[in-house]
Amino acid sequence: MNPYDLAHQLARALKKSQEFSEFKQAKAVVDTDEKKKEMVDDFRKKQLQLQRKQMTGGEPGEEEIQQLNNLYTIVTADEEVKRLMQAEMRLAQLLSDIYNIIGEALKTEEEQ
Repeated sequence: MNPYDLAHQLARALKKSQEFSEFKQAKAVVDTDEKKKEMVDDFRKKQLQLQRKQMTGGEPGEEEIQQLNNLYTIVTADEEVKRLMQAEMRLAQLLSDIYNIIGEALKTEEEQ
């Protein structure tokens, strides 16, 4: 078995998955409304800034966390945006599960 062939097969399976299909549909709906698209983009930008801060050893302040939580509440008040965020989380969970399966399979005997 060639790992590259399997990776391409996995990619095709992911593209056919319910999680990806729901994400793609929800994104298409949100992307047709410029205001909603900007709202989601702004939220993601702020979320990424907070994650970068954490990854570089910084501690986000209570105010920063609260602002992001407030923005999430506002953004997800819109049903279409909420559907996109939920679909995105389900797709991310699927990818995380696959990564964990691969990681477990690659553990050496000492690690198991």
